[in-house]
Amino acid sequence: MAVHKGRGIAAIEYPTGMNQNGDPSQAWIKVKPDGRIDVFAGTSDIGNGSKTIQSQIVAETIGVPYDWITYDNSNTDSSPVCTGTFASRATFVAGKAVEKAAERVRERILDIAGKELEIDPSDLEIVDGEVLAKGAPQKKIAVPDVAAAATWTYGELITGAGAQLKDFASIVDPETGEVDSPPHSAISYAACAAEVEVDDETGVVRVTRLVQVYDVGRAINPTLVEGQIEGGAVQGLGLGVLENCYPYYPSAEHRGGQFGSYLAPGFEDLPQIDTIIIENPSADGPYGAKGIGEMANNAQPPAIASAVHDAVGVWVTELPITPERVLRALEAKAEPTRNGKTVVFDAELSVNAVARGGIAFEVPA
Repeated sequence: MAVHKGRGIAAIEYPTGMNQNGDPSQAWIKVKPDGRIDVFAGTSDIGNGSKTIQSQIVAETIGVPYDWITYDNSNTDSSPVCTGTFASRATFVAGKAVEKAAERVRERILDIAGKELEIDPSDLEIVDGEVLAKGAPQKKIAVPDVAAAATWTYGELITGAGAQLKDFASIVDPETGEVDSPPHSAISYAACAAEVEVDDETGVVRVTRLVQVYDVGRAINPTLVEGQIEGGAVQGLGLGVLENCYPYYPSAEHRGGQFGSYLAPGFEDLPQIDTIIIENPSADGPYGAKGIGEMANNAQPPAIASAVHDAVGVWVTELPITPERVLRALEAKAEPTRNGKTVVFDAELSVNAVARGGIAFEVPA
């Protein structure tokens, strides 16, 4: 009996935003008389950093410091429509809506600044809160002064609205399966390599390292991106070796009744996690960004399963990869073959075979 080491890899692709249509986000921005900027959007920040990201997009698009931005999504009645925080869309879809709104605000600031400086707006730019003449930066006016002029001189409130909605796709061609408009908004790609140690006597699988490579389009906030990827890695670890909501699916009869009976990764379970971010900009995302939220926990379970196979030579085909399932697979590997194939019998699997319409399966010996 011994502990065996193995390595495995898995690659995935993941769509950003809902497919086709019906996935709108809207945003409204106003500039106060002191030049500070209020952003009203309907995206709920559930810890994914959407308020921070969208505020960064607004600041960058207009050309003002980040700390000039106030983001308000506190009231669904006064906030513009947002379909919701799901489908990895808070940056890609809702972020595009605030970018469009910010572009309109920027245009109005330049129009009023042009009147104040007597310069054509097309010859002006906004840099770090100041409107400058291109090629003659000494000719300038601060954005707060522009906002004050809008309020007290021109009687105007500088505002901008933006909305993002995926184009409607045509009816699918029954012959080719093609549509005029792609059903996806953007595709993200990722790969995960896992290193494991498997005890062939106890069946215990210990994940020692996860190396993850993610194409995020553009990392608007690299720290938040890395945090989401590493958080997803821990979730993927749980899905791979620990977490089982319904251990006797489809019946919940034997499910634990206490929160403590649900096994989630703790600090002692955490492996070394290495994260590599690749930026392959999307043509449609804000500043080239793609979604990252949900895909962050997809690649780890299959990578772990592959590593277990590399370590002890068996495939565990049901998650999580528990010690019991590893031992059953090892026992099955040692059983006699039939017609050149190993008969794989999983008692837990067979109990529900009728309910699932499934049967025991065979793999090459």
